[in-house]
Amino acid sequence: MSDVGLATYRRCTFSEKRAVLRVFWSRGASDSDTVNEAAREYGPYALAMVVVITFELAVIAAVLFNKGTVWAWPAIAATGLAVVCVWWTRVCQRAIVSLVKGPIPS
Repeated sequence: MSDVGLATYRRCTFSEKRAVLRVFWSRGASDSDTVNEAAREYGPYALAMVVVITFELAVIAAVLFNKGTVWAWPAIAATGLAVVCVWWTRVCQRAIVSLVKGPIPS
């Protein structure tokens, strides 16, 4: 993964990075073009990480369910919650892309 996709985000100060997270997860916009652009760049990476975590939880839940342990049901519930998180991340990503025009970084 190259640094090109997060170039604006990496140039942000700590307080700007906090603003990026706030803007992305609240589906809002900032007065700062830098923060808005960094939030747009952050979206694909956030979605990828949430998908990976969801996949890992699904594998764990499947193994626990297969073994018949009582921990299978909490794992299945956690997987369901993670699926909702994937959906929410995608909603946030679409909202920020529509606010900040331009191609999504690859």
